[in-house]
Amino acid sequence: MILTLKKGGIVVRQGDTKDRNLYIIHKGAFTVQRVSGDTVINCGTLHEGDIFGEMSMILGLSRSSTIIATTDEAEVESLSKQAFLDLIQKQPEIAWKVLTNLALKTQRLDEVQSQLNDPESLKMILAAKK
Repeated sequence: MILTLKKGGIVVRQGDTKDRNLYIIHKGAFTVQRVSGDTVINCGTLHEGDIFGEMSMILGLSRSSTIIATTDEAEVESLSKQAFLDLIQKQPEIAWKVLTNLALKTQRLDEVQSQLNDPESLKMILAAKK
């Protein structure tokens, strides 16, 4: 199913437990936001061809962030788990893209963890928050 959104339109909300679909961006740009306490953290931008939502689809986890359209006429394709499985039979490269996304996220988490384990990096991170 293709969803068309205007600027400011929300695809998924952080904490949502009902939507388990994976999304493929067909048009436009989207910002990724996370809320921690009272702070909204902008985590980056997604563009045409990017995929998100794989963690919720595969593991059944709640949404870890909110995805918001930053351009008018932004389009995403919403795929249920079964629709995704059907798609990768026809286009196996999609499975590779999802695996690449997961590998990149794991690498980023490893980098953050190593920074938190380094006392000097941790001091710099904490000093920046003040």
